[in-house]
Amino acid sequence: MQNEIVIVGAGIGGLTLAIALEQKGINFRLCEQANSFEALGYGIQVSPNVVRVLRKLGVEKQLDRVSHICCGFELRSFNTDKILAKWQIDNEIPYYQCRRADLHQLLFDAIQNKGRIHFSQRLESYEQKENCLHLYLQNQEPITAKVLVAADGVHSVIRRSLFPQYQARYAGYAAYRVILPFQDRYRSLWGKATVWMGRNHHVVIYPNGNEQNSTSWLNLVLVVKDKNWHNQGWTIPADKTALAKDFASQSDELNLILEDMIVSPEACFKWGLFIHQPLPYWSQGKVTLLGDAAHPMLPFQAQGAAMAIEDAYVLAKYLASENDVEKALIKYQQARIERTTAVQRVSRNNADIFHATGIKALIRDLGLGLVSATIPNLLNQKTAWIYNYNAETP
Repeated sequence: MQNEIVIVGAGIGGLTLAIALEQKGINFRLCEQANSFEALGYGIQVSPNVVRVLRKLGVEKQLDRVSHICCGFELRSFNTDKILAKWQIDNEIPYYQCRRADLHQLLFDAIQNKGRIHFSQRLESYEQKENCLHLYLQNQEPITAKVLVAADGVHSVIRRSLFPQYQARYAGYAAYRVILPFQDRYRSLWGKATVWMGRNHHVVIYPNGNEQNSTSWLNLVLVVKDKNWHNQGWTIPADKTALAKDFASQSDELNLILEDMIVSPEACFKWGLFIHQPLPYWSQGKVTLLGDAAHPMLPFQAQGAAMAIEDAYVLAKYLASENDVEKALIKYQQARIERTTAVQRVSRNNADIFHATGIKALIRDLGLGLVSATIPNLLNQKTAWIYNYNAETP
């Protein structure tokens, strides 16, 4: 139908946009190329800026039931296991950690009219002609749309059509994800995110799940500098024994977790990390980009999904308030592009901080120790511009 907003991609960003549009009474159609609803179970950090949006959409209670609340951060040396810095989060809004699959599911459940969700619909191309937007789906009749929103991720077909010259560059890092059932011997890691940094390695560990209402897990992300090219995918199986050997450290706690990883039946996957240059614009006519389709970023600020959720809320707001959809898409772009570009930049810079060696690592460790011991709230202030963001007034 020509009066529908067509969303391509039923990931976290696409589902959030669908909820926001539905609540505003805006017609939409959500097209997903997969045959059924599915999401990986690995961990995701849901920082206060995201929780504000989910609260406005009425799903925070559901999130709380499946999440671990992170109260602070602890940074350790990969080489010595010394605590370099630790601080408590001072934001009045909770900082949640949950499985990506659980967040995906609760967003899916929040959509009232599931008939608007269409699986096995892969967009092949589109055409804007004579004020009409025509979409061509694989093995489907062409459809017309009021707006086309690309929420189809890092490999977005629509972004490639808008910017065929923009190519991702391998960042020089390989990352690994695994999730383990939470055990009592991991208790010291509860209530925080713990990061081991150094020797061209870094490891992020945090619990997932609410002990009272859901199964609890321990989520691991392991990143290492690697000159070899890796596919830009999420599901390349990893050799867990070789990985544990490569990440062996001076931390008995971390080494024990790696031993548990080897014997766990849970799969471990690796993927190559890629740098995507910020785009000059996202919107063209009645077409716009959202989330990873617009601004793929390295995972070193844990804000990839967060930016997609913010995008979705802001886009829905402008589509509801502006009669001219092309103006709405431009206003959305103007409200979001500077912030997401800044987060992309911080994420890239953090890669160098986490993997510093030699004199750079020494300066980092001394600086973190001094700040943590004297003015720990300064570490909160460094991320306040991210976490204090209110999507209602971007």
